[in-house]
Amino acid sequence: MNEQGIKLKDSAAKQIIYYFSATGNSLYAAKTISQSLPNCPLISIASANKEETVTTDAESIGFVFPMHYFGMPPIVAEFISKLDMKSVGYVFAIVTCGNHYFSSAFNQLNKLLVNKGKKLTAGFHVEMISNYIPLSNLPPQHKQDIILTNADNRLKALAEIIRIKIRTIETEYFWLPCSAINSFWRKSLLPKNDRKFSSSAGCTSCGICEKICPVDNIRLVNGRPEWKSHCQECLACLHFCPEESIEFGRTAGRLRYHHPFISRADIITSNSR
Repeated sequence: MNEQGIKLKDSAAKQIIYYFSATGNSLYAAKTISQSLPNCPLISIASANKEETVTTDAESIGFVFPMHYFGMPPIVAEFISKLDMKSVGYVFAIVTCGNHYFSSAFNQLNKLLVNKGKKLTAGFHVEMISNYIPLSNLPPQHKQDIILTNADNRLKALAEIIRIKIRTIETEYFWLPCSAINSFWRKSLLPKNDRKFSSSAGCTSCGICEKICPVDNIRLVNGRPEWKSHCQECLACLHFCPEESIEFGRTAGRLRYHHPFISRADIITSNSR
């Protein structure tokens, strides 16, 4: 690591997966895929994005991230803009989501890649549990179990497709209006949306929200969290609060979620390494 940026220690790694994950779906997906690919390290976007530039020598790279407002999370787009990927020939993406029928993530990602002289060569949606409880409550546990079992089976199938480098991108329905919605959210709503966060009297000043935020947007002031207006709206702070004392709009009384095989410590560690 130096003042100019970071060159990943990947000269022996032919493949790399970059992931962004708030409540564990995308981290679990990235881990599952990497286990089927030889010598394929995982790199946290939340951590790597803190550098000014990032360089990779890998021949194949993947991006795994959740869908945010029908498109890409801003942190993922920002990271890709600073990634030097001259050596890369195969680029795949896996987007975890609650509903894949409305999406613009692949189109948005491909535009960023074209600016770097690359193209998205494979793209897949994987339906998992949506953590966006401001919109709706979680499904009952038996439905969650079915969704996650189906996701497991799909990830195993996709791992083989990616291993042999098949070129295919799933259709994104209504991608143009979805992209417009994502752009409006990113430019007009997101900068002020963290005003909707609040903490109740149940807050114990544990500081987990501060540690788990992927963009250092939370600080404790007089023992209570304050949000600093550069939020990703990933909701990690809300779902991982051990007292469930953080709310976002009308989320009081709604169930919290994280992937059952990804812990709070996993997310905190991935943000900092």
